[in-house]
Amino acid sequence: MLGTLVVGVLVGLAARSLHPAGRVSLLAAMLFGALGALAAFYGGQGLRWFVAGQMAGWFAAILGAGVLVGVWGVVMGR
Repeated sequence: MLGTLVVGVLVGLAARSLHPAGRVSLLAAMLFGALGALAAFYGGQGLRWFVAGQMAGWFAAILGAGVLVGVWGVVMGR
């Protein structure tokens, strides 16, 4: 779980720097990155798309973190 949180925070920070409008705060990027990674990682396991230890779980965590930070930047941008 700690690894997933760390990956989520790092991907959230990367997504913040890559966001075209740059509207995501540092705290929001770290928070939503971690939440997106946890949701995708454990949600995928709960839906039995992959099991613990498979590389697909890490890809899901990375994708979930990036998508959630991106969505937050679009929703809160205006």
